[in-house]
Amino acid sequence: MIQEQQHRISIIGIGRVGLPLALVFAEKGFFVYGVDVDKNKVLVVNSGKMPFIEEGADVLLEKWRGKNFVSTTDFHYATENSDTIILTLGTPVDEHLNPIFSQIETVIKNIVHNLHAGQLIVLRSTVSPGTTEYIKRYIEANTHWKIGEDIFLAFCPERIAEGKSIEEIPQIPQIIGTLDTNSAEKAEAIFKKLTLKILHSDARSAELAKLYCNMYRYINFAIANEFMMIAQQHDRNIYEIINLVNKDYKRGGIKSPGFTAGPCLYKDGFFLVNRSPFTELITTSWKINESVPAYIIEEIKKQTTLINKKVAILGLAFKKNIDDNRNSLAYRAKKIFLAEGAKVTMHDPYIEPCDLQTMLRGADVVIIAMDHDVYKELTLEKLAEMTNKETIICDIWNLFGTGKILTKLRKPTTEELLEKSNETIENTL
Repeated sequence: MIQEQQHRISIIGIGRVGLPLALVFAEKGFFVYGVDVDKNKVLVVNSGKMPFIEEGADVLLEKWRGKNFVSTTDFHYATENSDTIILTLGTPVDEHLNPIFSQIETVIKNIVHNLHAGQLIVLRSTVSPGTTEYIKRYIEANTHWKIGEDIFLAFCPERIAEGKSIEEIPQIPQIIGTLDTNSAEKAEAIFKKLTLKILHSDARSAELAKLYCNMYRYINFAIANEFMMIAQQHDRNIYEIINLVNKDYKRGGIKSPGFTAGPCLYKDGFFLVNRSPFTELITTSWKINESVPAYIIEEIKKQTTLINKKVAILGLAFKKNIDDNRNSLAYRAKKIFLAEGAKVTMHDPYIEPCDLQTMLRGADVVIIAMDHDVYKELTLEKLAEMTNKETIICDIWNLFGTGKILTKLRKPTTEELLEKSNETIENTL
């Protein structure tokens, strides 16, 4: 039985942001409806299975499903019977890189006439600056409720590393952006159950803060990737240079190069540039990061033709050790290789598992697109045994510690193998 005094929360969208948040709220004593239009996802979650990798979430799901947490497609029942409604919906960009807010707009239009006095609405999705103000105007224009008096509204962004939500929600300060003090108090009352670190501000500043978090990281990765390209021009080891800059230096901090993408970093800058004339830094960062696969392939073409060559791409997720391939640059690399006439195979232990040795057999080019831990078990020696003679390895993550973006394998000659065998025999005598 649900206790009458138990605060009820509807989390709209039980994706990679919403579902872990729902489970943490359930753990803290709230009753949570996880609402989603995807019937299959709801069935999977209610059966006790996580639909994606999230450390520690499976334990909480098994503990609270059917108790403090229920997943449902009954949107109206959940929202009408909740004290707080939290929107964790996707905000993608269209083919012209313009932000799409249709999911949020649809939800607001559907719940606006079912709202009741005292409810708190929380936006947790990434949005354009001014969205919270727009929702306030929409609610007040279509109901008799006043935000801050009857209904309460807050923008409370998530800033969690995907796959680490359960661990990081209590650790990271929760930003609460509002348009009035009453809404700020309402939002703090529930989020302080998750973390004691609360940062209050106005709604638009909070919206900008969320975007700045992602863009700051994205720009830093772009600098690292551009530095990598410059180091290549000078035939120098980018990882050694980064170590020279960073080691024991208080003003260091250069990131390592890599395939930088994902559903947030890829698009969030476009929430900022559509009204600003000062777009160069953000848009250039996007161009640099998105061009890394093409740059690497051009470097490979300087060493070999790609026509009819077998290319193996390892790591399809946009982030290490997760099963999320949204906007992954591995697929951009695949398209370019195919356009060059190559034959492409792909592997990822979380997305497209297959026998790695079989997949690598006969490969002329191997791309380490994401540095999953499982690939650390590989070595250049093992790759030399599995692949062709003089296979080119792209190791932008420096997984093998060579300091080279591109390494050409060389299989040992018969004489070298015999010499090594004789050394082994002598060492055992």
